[in-house]
Amino acid sequence: MTQTPRTIVRPASPRAVTSGAGRSRLVFLLPGRAAARPGMGRAAYHAEPVVRAEVDAALAALDGPLADGTREVLLGPATGDVPAGLADPALFVLEYALTRLLADRGLTPDAVLGYGVGEVTAACVAGVLDPADALRLVAAHGRLHADLPPTATLAVGLPYADVAAQLAPEVRLVALDTPESCVVAGPEPELRRLERTLAQLYVTCHRPAAPVAAHPDQVTPRLGEVAAALAGAALRPPAIRWLSTVSGRPVSADEAGDPDHWLRQLRQPVRFAEAARQLAGDDRLVEVGPGATLAALLRQTTPGVPVLPALPDGPDGDGPATVLAALPDGHDAPAAAPGRDRPDPTNDTRAGTPRPGRSD
Repeated sequence: MTQTPRTIVRPASPRAVTSGAGRSRLVFLLPGRAAARPGMGRAAYHAEPVVRAEVDAALAALDGPLADGTREVLLGPATGDVPAGLADPALFVLEYALTRLLADRGLTPDAVLGYGVGEVTAACVAGVLDPADALRLVAAHGRLHADLPPTATLAVGLPYADVAAQLAPEVRLVALDTPESCVVAGPEPELRRLERTLAQLYVTCHRPAAPVAAHPDQVTPRLGEVAAALAGAALRPPAIRWLSTVSGRPVSADEAGDPDHWLRQLRQPVRFAEAARQLAGDDRLVEVGPGATLAALLRQTTPGVPVLPALPDGPDGDGPATVLAALPDGHDAPAAAPGRDRPDPTNDTRAGTPRPGRSD
């Protein structure tokens, strides 16, 4: 049974807000699998025509079973768990739709930073990946994660350098969340043993509600389908600053054009703490996705850092209105990104929103 996307329309080139004197950068934070929850797109889908058009276009580009499952995760009841194979496609579809909604309201970022599948959304917003290629990539992610054996994960309240000596060979680092915390993955018996050892040292640990990343030893043999999904992708230099959680730093034009970036992204630890160090103190941060998982990580190292939610928890949260009210100055007239052709406005249903079903 094939579950690959057909085709969706490439969006307008990103319109970066150029930071000038006295103007702070607008940064979009795109969360990963830990943010996924059933029904996470329902309120925005029914309230916002731009979101509805983007979600419908993406679902139409997916094959039936994957489209049906993704629709259920996004729009179904807010109960149960998100299946492993659907978290990445559903998060990408929702996050990308929210970025198009914010663009429609005049908010486009100076920089993007994504965690896990949020890295794919970040690359798409930065103009590196077409949404059709990104959708093929996250569909391959979903198939890979659905095929993985169950793996336990443990968030540890210590720097990885202090945890490494306690790890059994089968337990591997999967995320550097903050300078003072990390996430490891491995067999359940080994993680229980590690928990007991750390408890005796009064180290705080907890089990993430969902695995933030997969065990690299399980991922590596299964990367063939992801590589195939990348084979026809057109990779372009970033049009705006893209802070990568693969390297922990801004992505260069050469790196953006290397398909191996996306294979490393699945088998290497998520370096959110290192990428977050690239943020400036006066940056305006917006978490573009469900909940506030990345805001919570940033607050651990920078208490009081303001991160606006584009999609707050709760059925009645009005994320876009909150963001617009908080960012009135300097972000209401985006300038064209240098070196990018502007699209034909007749190809848009609304400003910045591609018409579903049209081809390039």
